[in-house]
Amino acid sequence: MLARPAGYVGATIAALWAARQVSRLYSLTEPFGPEFLNVARNLGIFILPAFVLLLAGPFRMWFDRFAPLYPLVLGAGVLNIHLQDDALAAGLPLIVLVYPFLVIFSLAYLLRGRVSQA
Repeated sequence: MLARPAGYVGATIAALWAARQVSRLYSLTEPFGPEFLNVARNLGIFILPAFVLLLAGPFRMWFDRFAPLYPLVLGAGVLNIHLQDDALAAGLPLIVLVYPFLVIFSLAYLLRGRVSQA
């Protein structure tokens, strides 16, 4: 019940963040490739839970209640990136807290959250 809206909101946050990063990084004087690969890697990690929430099917009620954590944690991480002036203060919470949460969240929903089809 809550998984689909949470997946859509999280995917929207991730897509808006990626569009902002690509438009901010684009300049004709510097190489575009390495920074674009960095944005693509981050977008892959950010959008992975959205794919799981939208494509994995129905979830158990216990798991469905925790689906809104994905857009909240992702939104807090993206907001932290934009509010911090220091690169370390912006990137460290993302690497230490947000990335592991998104990966563990995706794996938990993918492996344990689905309702059996039997």
